[in-house]
Amino acid sequence: MNKQLIIGQDGTRLTAQERQWLKETPPLGVILFARNAGSPEQVKALLSEVRSCTGQGTWAAIDEEGGRVNRMAWPPFNARRHAADYGVMYERNAGTAIQAVYQDSFCTGEALRELGFTHNCAPVLDLFHPDGHGIIGKRSFGDHVDQVAVLATACMHGLHDAGIAAVGKHFPGHGRANADSHVAVPEVDAPLDTILNEAEPFSRLIADGLEHVMTAHVIYTDTDKDVATISPFWVGHVLRQKVGFSGRIWSDDLCMKGVGNNVPAAADAALKAGCDVLLVCQPEGVRAVYENL
Repeated sequence: MNKQLIIGQDGTRLTAQERQWLKETPPLGVILFARNAGSPEQVKALLSEVRSCTGQGTWAAIDEEGGRVNRMAWPPFNARRHAADYGVMYERNAGTAIQAVYQDSFCTGEALRELGFTHNCAPVLDLFHPDGHGIIGKRSFGDHVDQVAVLATACMHGLHDAGIAAVGKHFPGHGRANADSHVAVPEVDAPLDTILNEAEPFSRLIADGLEHVMTAHVIYTDTDKDVATISPFWVGHVLRQKVGFSGRIWSDDLCMKGVGNNVPAAADAALKAGCDVLLVCQPEGVRAVYENL
């Protein structure tokens, strides 16, 4: 399992325990958060320290969506627009919005690559729903499939052209969910056809080169009793077979309450469902998984 893991770290430097885990049982990659990011020089040093333990091929991911989902408190990361702002711009002038998203994502990607990152967990492909929980909100490019797909494609191309792999999220769509999956188990009761129609941005970006897709910790009550992350129906049947995705399927963070309280069990269930990248972001979750390996 360790070769599927992307793990969080405790702070701005590796602990002795983290160093031991990384050397003895290297993961696929690491993911950084605000707690790990004090300055550009420190982030570079941390990722260099990780790779001195694991090897140069180790992935380094982060959530730099723009707007409120921002981990590093310095330019260009700390003053970027919300996705929804580009949605408003798109309604006025689509070409201007597309170019603005591309340029912002390219500049962000270049800055990420300079620090040592390989993957950015963006773009958000969820549609905005006014009745949905605010956890998505302004993180969405809009409430129409075409608008979301076009702007998210510009984001993906900007990141890719800068040498950063884009991770589209949260399949098959978190916008309608009635709760925040960090702290609860959200549900969506819309019919299957509606969910599939609103997941169309994923299909379009995959056809255009998206190689990484992150799942949603959401139960779609019309189809399955499990959240999508641990659902063979959503991961295997829909994303792999129906959509035809052959890239990497990432679980959302397995420390989130949306997938239960037992991180090793959630990791096992996600693997069995067909996820091949397992995000374990919180130090206590990393410890539980490594002690269970």
